Formats: sequence, C-alpha cells, structure tokens
Amino acid sequence: MRRASRDYTKYLRGSEEMGGAGAPHEGPPHAAPPPAPAAAAAASRSTFVALLGLGLGQVVCSVALFLYFRAQMDPNRISEDDTHCINRIFKLHENTDLQDTTLESQDSKLIPDSCKRIKQAFQAAVQKEMQHIVKSQHIRAEKAMVEGSWLDLARRNKPEIQPFAHLTINATDIPSGSHKVTLSCWYHDRGWAKISNMTFSNGKLIVNQDGFYYLYANICFRHHETSGNLSANYLQLMVYVTKTSIRIPSSHTLMKGGSTKYWLGNSEFHFYSINVGGFFKLRSGEKISIEVSNPSLLDPDQDATYFGAFKVRDID
Repeated sequence: MRRASRDYTKYLRGSEEMGGAGAPHEGPPHAAPPPAPAAAAAASRSTFVALLGLGLGQVVCSVALFLYFRAQMDPNRISEDDTHCINRIFKLHENTDLQDTTLESQDSKLIPDSCKRIKQAFQAAVQKEMQHIVKSQHIRAEKAMVEGSWLDLARRNKPEIQPFAHLTINATDIPSGSHKVTLSCWYHDRGWAKISNMTFSNGKLIVNQDGFYYLYANICFRHHETSGNLSANYLQLMVYVTKTSIRIPSSHTLMKGGSTKYWLGNSEFHFYSINVGGFFKLRSGEKISIEVSNPSLLDPDQDATYFGAFKVRDID
C-alpha cells in the first residue's frame, strides 16, 4: 500500500520531475513546470466533492430541523399563515451563506412581525434539543470517567502473582561420582515442577523481584544392593543451598545440612533424607543453586529430591 501511494504521488508530480537530475530540462532553469493535467483534474474533483458535501449537509440539516419542528407542534393548530412563515424561515436559512450577525439582520428585514412567534418557538425547540444532547453527552462522559476510575482502582488493588518455583530432579541427567557438584539437572515445567515470575537457567533459579523469600530443599540419598557395592562404608552425605550475587560473582552458602553415614556392605537397602529451609532477602538477578555430595546416590523420584522458593513479602 505504501509503495502504491508513492507511485501515485509520482504520477501526480508529472513526468517532468520523474526524469531525474541527469534528464534534459527545457525552458528557463528556474521556471516552475506547469501543473500536470492529472493533478489539475484531481484538484477540481476534490473541490467539487467538498462543495457537494457541504450542500448535502445543509439540505439534511434543514430537513431534520423542519421535521423536528413539525413534531413539536400540533398539526391541527398550524394555520396556512403559519405554514407560510415556516417555509419562509427555512428558505431564508437555506439560501443564505452569510455570517451569524448578517443573518440576524436579514431575519429582521425579511421575516415579518407575524412570523416572529413561530421563529421564537422554533429557536426554543432547537435550544431545548441541544440542551438535551449536551446533557446526555455530559452524563455519558461522567459515567465513563467513573467506570475508568473504578477500573484503575481495581488494577491497582489487584494482588500481584507472587513469584514461586518448585523444581524436581531430572533423573536422566544425574551426574556420577562421589565429589561435591552443583546440580543442574532439574525440571521446571514437568510433573509437579512449576515456576512463575522467576527464571530457571543453567540449573539455577533466578530471582526477578526483590523481596524476602522462603527457600527450601529436600534431598534424598538411597542405595540398593542391586546397584553394586559401595566404594566406601563411611559416606558424608551433604546438601548446600548457595546464592550467587549479581555484583560479586562468587557464591555464598545460605544453608547446608547432612550427616556422615555408615552403610554396611551387607545391608540390602540404605536411605537418608536431608531437608533444609529458611527466609532470606534476595535481590533481582541473584541466583539460587544446589550442591550435593555423592550425586550418584540421589533418589530420582520427584517426591524425594526437589527444591524451590516463594516470595513472602516485599523489601521495605
């Protein structure tokens, strides 16, 4: 559509201007080219349409006012003289194109005193209708203003969805070994895992809003004899909840828990669970992650190994 508009503009400008800077130019160097016939025809059509619209508008307004005046009066009470006065008033208003002050002087000359009563009744009816229209528009405006203020108040008072996250272990990507590692294998949108107004990226939970948050983690370790023999009977099973600041790239431990367990080699099944939780003031952009020892012993069920956070209140 924009390209078509540009082409039409070039068409109106004429072929003399479309030749470019290098095209030969006849006549005086500073003389303006004559208007193109298409442009002149378009201007004439625009002027004709505008005048036609004004004429139709005057006719419509006159007819509407005449019908209104007839509706306001009892037809049985309109005499032949009154009808003559009405026609004279309308013809005067239809045929004149003068200003308001000149129109008033023409009224006093062309309308006899016997028609002044009808003219006054006509003006009173029009004024009454205009007052009714203005009053209706004023009521609508006030109603819209009140409704808009209520909507704004409702938006301001609407409780914001508090940030929260619940992440569950991804059993297909659990690292092996017995050394402490940062777990990155979490689900955030599968099963019981959900997240809202927080971000999960590269195994870390990212805070999007400043506030006080409750952080929690539940880590389960287990071993069955069918998984093979343990490399050591004494195991230090630990979990660390860490925070990485946006200003200081180093991590800080917020919570830790665990124990050193002695798992006998002849036992069929071993199990140990660690649960930690606490309130912390967090800033937008800070990251929460989980570190564990002996990741190969993690329980892969979503109801056993998980961590999360939810905002409690804003920072004062």
